[in-house]
Amino acid sequence: MCDTIGRRISENHSIFAKNSDRSPNEPQIIEFIEHKKHTENTLKCTYVSIDQVSETNAMVISRPIWLWGAEMGVNEHGVCIGNEAVFTKGKYGPDSLIGMDYVRLGLERGNTALEAVQVITELLEKHGQGGNCGYDKNFRYDNSYLIMDRQEIYVLETAGREWAYKKYEHASISNRLTLGDDCDAYSGEPCDFAKKHSDFLYSTFSAAANRRKMTCSSKLDSIYDAFAALRQHTVKDPMCRASVSSVCMHAGDMFADQTTSSMVVDLTDEIKIYVTGSSRPCMSIFKPHGFCAGGIIRPENAKHADEYWKRVELRQRGLLGMIVPDEFFAAKDALERQIISDPEADFLAMERDFYDHFEIHPFEEGNPSASFMKYWEKKNGKLMQSR
Repeated sequence: MCDTIGRRISENHSIFAKNSDRSPNEPQIIEFIEHKKHTENTLKCTYVSIDQVSETNAMVISRPIWLWGAEMGVNEHGVCIGNEAVFTKGKYGPDSLIGMDYVRLGLERGNTALEAVQVITELLEKHGQGGNCGYDKNFRYDNSYLIMDRQEIYVLETAGREWAYKKYEHASISNRLTLGDDCDAYSGEPCDFAKKHSDFLYSTFSAAANRRKMTCSSKLDSIYDAFAALRQHTVKDPMCRASVSSVCMHAGDMFADQTTSSMVVDLTDEIKIYVTGSSRPCMSIFKPHGFCAGGIIRPENAKHADEYWKRVELRQRGLLGMIVPDEFFAAKDALERQIISDPEADFLAMERDFYDHFEIHPFEEGNPSASFMKYWEKKNGKLMQSR
């Protein structure tokens, strides 16, 4: 479950924003991958190997720790890609490239948004898609993508080896097919792509229509608008209850996914990247991430980034079942603006001090269900075992 938004603001200014909704115990790490020239002939992705290319782009990606591919990212040319699980008719394909692999491949090999679309569609026709995408469960699906740069935004939807895409000025995607019979291109004959391929039951259960309605109507004139769009809820006191219909998704009870990482990219003459590096954007602080090794969260290797994600996650989980006061959110938003305005500040120390202060704050207990708290008791036990 995820949501991705893109908007062209002016001729050379666009904004990309995405929440990645996955298993609550799955760390997602922010990585810088340098520009590389390759002499080897094959590339090992998550499940299969494919032909390698001679040169690949530098990029910053947000990657589930056990996968080769990425949930979202931006490359050195300003190409941004985010993917969504979509639920289609028929049997999903055998182990091959998965949606996250395609995100990374599009970023590695595409110098424009349209080139990235072509990279993905050509590889899809050759290799198909398939494989378990669940961290602690069997979860298989097809994929849609929002692919953009400063000048163009494309929505690409797939079903097996079939695909369609359409160009937009402002687009939002969620966990359902939306493209009809007015696309710019199809893998086969033009058709109502969503009507032909959608699995109605799973697409409805995902509550994607509600989340997409929220993101489509979201203002997106600045990075702060993008942060706000990714923090939207449909429930009161989200640390006390779950909702699959919230853009900022919180797990619990029967809802097994939640937002585990968020990214906003501001594309002007520069590439400015803002990431949480942690779950629940409503509770997290967006921090600038340099287009270089380390960045603000300084994941010199996957272990350090994993430790950061788990440390923030456990602190947030200490507030489960509590009513988080307006004071917390006001202070968090003020700190976020201070951090973004001062790139030389010690961001991690400031963030740590913020959580230290509120860790001893006398929060009011909410009214969570017993099943909600039992769900998190089990998740907390498993997360502690993995440390």
